[in-house]
Parts: sequence; C-alpha cells; structure tokens
Amino acid sequence: MLIPKPLPADGNRHWVVSTEPMVEPITVDELKLFARIDGVDEDIMLQGFIKAVRGNAERYLGRALISQTITMKMDYWPSETIELPRPPLISVTGVYTLDEDDAETEYSSDNYYTITEATPGLLVLKYSVTAPTNTERYHGGYKVVFTAGYGTTGADVPQGIRDGLKLWAASMYENRALAAVPPPEAMPLLSPYRVVKL
Repeated sequence: MLIPKPLPADGNRHWVVSTEPMVEPITVDELKLFARIDGVDEDIMLQGFIKAVRGNAERYLGRALISQTITMKMDYWPSETIELPRPPLISVTGVYTLDEDDAETEYSSDNYYTITEATPGLLVLKYSVTAPTNTERYHGGYKVVFTAGYGTTGADVPQGIRDGLKLWAASMYENRALAAVPPPEAMPLLSPYRVVKL
C-alpha cells in the first residue's frame, strides 16, 4: 500500500512481549549469596525484586535477556530490511497481514531470512520477492512475531549482565525502591551491553 505522506522510516511500529520469560537471569539463591541475605522469609519478595530489575534492565539495555516472544505491528512495510527490537534475535516465528477483524494471512517464510548475529536482529526480504501488501487495514496491518533473548536459562546471559543485575537487585533490597536506571555501582557492568539504536 502506498502512503502519500511522510511517515516514520520504521513503519510506525508498536510491539509488546506476548510471552514472558519462563525464568529469570539470576536466582533468589544467587542474589542471597551475593547480598549476604540469610533465611527464607523474604524469598518471595526477592523474586519480585529480581523480576522488576530484569524488566527495567531490559528497557535500559534495549535487549531481551531470557528467551521471550515479541509481537510487533506496523502500519506499513517500510523496506527490504526490518530491524527487530530487543536483540539478540533468536528466530522469526511468522510474518502476517491482518484485516480489520484481526484475521491473519501468513506471508511465506520462503520470501525472507534473518540475520540473528546483527544488533538489532534483521528480517531481510530475499532478492526480487514482493514485499507483503495489505489493502484491508490502514493501521497495524502488518505483524511480525519473533523470539528474542540470550537463551532459556540464566547461564545463557553474559556474566557481566548477571553481575550487574545482582548489584541492582541488592540496591533495591537495601533501599526498598526501584530506580529506572541502574545504580552507579552496576552501571559499568551493564552499560557496555546497551543498545542505543533502538
């Protein structure tokens, strides 16, 4: 569909985590050992702290840490190469067009490939194929579903990130407050992994 006005180069995309990670990058026992916390009375609270810190770390880093499914919608197909948010990219599940009743038509996976090593990950249309088209819906008519993250276990996440999360979660435990950005002591560990492009 041709759009006869200037629009964002990214296709005016919106995305959500549609399947949350099954585990966290660090465990309660790892945090307790690091922060010298004894007993089990606060384990549920600590688990909540770890989840909250992981969520804020993903926003700060622009990365998915543990394997999760992300659903991205766009108003139009912007180019032959689509940057997918929250690297590292693991795989693309599917590309779809949607009508106004949300009925899906799948775009053949034979028409594209992925570059998972890129940061951010890339979905690339093959040479000479026709890009997805949609005349049934003006907004949010293109959907890409993909999996992102370092892997399915905490051990898959780089040690520098895991250590930074321990510092951040320990700071949250001490102060009973979650900062939007890492505390100063965690910044040197986490900042090298930050994706600034997306």
